[in-house]
Amino acid sequence: MSWARALLEPRGGEDVFDEEADELDVAQKEWKSAMERRVKEGYREGIEAGKEATLQQSFNQGYKEAIRIMFSCGQLKGTLRFFFSVLSHLGVNSVNVILPC
Repeated sequence: MSWARALLEPRGGEDVFDEEADELDVAQKEWKSAMERRVKEGYREGIEAGKEATLQQSFNQGYKEAIRIMFSCGQLKGTLRFFFSVLSHLGVNSVNVILPC
C-alpha cells in the first residue's frame, strides 16, 4: 500500500498534475535513451571499421608474402623440370634428387 500512501501524501511543493514536469521528465529519459543508443551504434561502427581496416591490411601483407614464396617455388620447379627434361633427352631414365627442404 505504499503506492497509495505516496499518492495521498503531498509532494514537497510539487503539483501532482503538473504536466510540464512530466513532459520534461519523459523528454530527459528519451534523450538519455537516444544518447545511449548513439554511443552503442558508434562503438559498433568503430569496431566494424577497425576490423575492415585490419583485415584489408593483413590480406595485403599476406598476399605479398605468398606471391614472393610462390614465385621462388615456381622458379625452382621450372629449373628442375628443365634439368629433368635435359636428362630425359640424354637418355637418363632415373635420377635420385635430394632437395634441401
